[in-house]
Amino acid sequence: MMNILVINWQDWNNPFAGGAEVYLYEIFSRLIKRGHRVTLLASRAQEQSYHETLDGFEVYRIGKRSNFNFVVPCALRSLLRHKKIDIIIDDLNKIPFYSPCFTRKKVVPMLMHLFRKTIYQETNILFASYVFLTERIIPLLYPGSKFVAISHSTAEDLKNIGVHNKIHVVHCGIPRIPQISQARRQKNIIAYVGRVKKYKSIDHFIKAVKTIQNKRNIKAIIVGDGDVKNELINLSRKLDVDIEFTGFVTEEEKYRIYSTARVVVQPSIKEGWGLTAIEAQSCGTPVVCANSPGLREVVADGLTGFLYPYGDIDSLTAGITELLDDDKKWQRFSLAAKKWASKFSWDNAAEQLEEILEKEIKNSV
Repeated sequence: MMNILVINWQDWNNPFAGGAEVYLYEIFSRLIKRGHRVTLLASRAQEQSYHETLDGFEVYRIGKRSNFNFVVPCALRSLLRHKKIDIIIDDLNKIPFYSPCFTRKKVVPMLMHLFRKTIYQETNILFASYVFLTERIIPLLYPGSKFVAISHSTAEDLKNIGVHNKIHVVHCGIPRIPQISQARRQKNIIAYVGRVKKYKSIDHFIKAVKTIQNKRNIKAIIVGDGDVKNELINLSRKLDVDIEFTGFVTEEEKYRIYSTARVVVQPSIKEGWGLTAIEAQSCGTPVVCANSPGLREVVADGLTGFLYPYGDIDSLTAGITELLDDDKKWQRFSLAAKKWASKFSWDNAAEQLEEILEKEIKNSV
C-alpha cells in the first residue's frame, strides 16, 4: 500500500476546477479503490471546508487560488510531520510548487501542459512573464524527478525547456457515459464545450458560426464558463451571431449536448490533452479541432473528425460545413469516433501510474 500526497491547485468541487481535476479524480480515486491512501492538498474556495474526507480522499484546503503556491511550503512541512507519506505528486499547472526544495521525499511532477509563450495571450504582461519564468526553471528545481505528462505534446514541451529526466506519458481515459434520456441527434447543432478562456480561441468558433449562419439555419452553443464569457457575448452581438451561452452545466447536461450535437469544435491554440474532444467522440460526435499541441493527439484526422491549421477560420468553417452536409461521411465518422475513444481508459491510466509510483518508491529506499 502506498501513502500518496497530491498537491493540486484545487479539488474537483472547486468552482475553478477543470480538466486537471478530472484527471486527478479519475486516476487517484481508482488508486484508493486499489487500497492506497491518498491525501490531497489544495486551495480553498469560499464555503469549502478546511478538512474533510471526500470520495475516499483526505482533503486539506489552505489559502486561496491567488496565494496557494506561497502557502504550500509550510503546509507541506506540517503534513509530512504528522502523516506518513511515501511519495508526493506535484501538479505543475501554471505555477509549479517546487516541492523538492522543501522536502527530501520522492517527488513526481505531473503536468497537463506548459503555457510557455501562449500565457501572454491569456493575461497581463507582468503576470504572464511570472508564469513564463516559473516554467523555465522547472528543469533546475526538479533535477532528480521523473515526470508524468498527459500527452506526448506536453512531454515534448518539457524536453524543449531542458527537462532531460525520464518522462512518462499517461493519457486520459473517458468517463462512464451517463444515461441520457431524450437525447436525440440534431442535424443543425454545433457546439464548443470547455472552459471559456482567452487561449481557447473561442472567438474563432464565433466567426466560423457567423459565416455558416449567413448561408443556413444552424444552432450554435458555447458550453462552459470563464473570464472571457462577457467579451465573447459582446463579440457575438457585434457580429450579429446567434449563439447560446449556457454557462456551467452538469455532467448529465454536458453529455446530453454531446449526444445531440452534430459537430463539436475545439479551436484552442494549445491543450494538455483535449478531454472534451475525446468525450464528444465517445458519444459518437465527430470533432473539428485546431491542429494544436494536445488536440492533434485526440483526433484521428479524416476518420473521426478534422484537424485544421490553428487560426485558419476558413478551414474551420469548411470542416464544420462538410460534416453538416455529408450524411454518409458523418455516419462513418460517428462510428469511428466511438471506436477510437473507447481505446482510452481511466483504468489503464490508473494501472500505469500505480506502476510508475511503486517503482519510484522502491528506487528511493
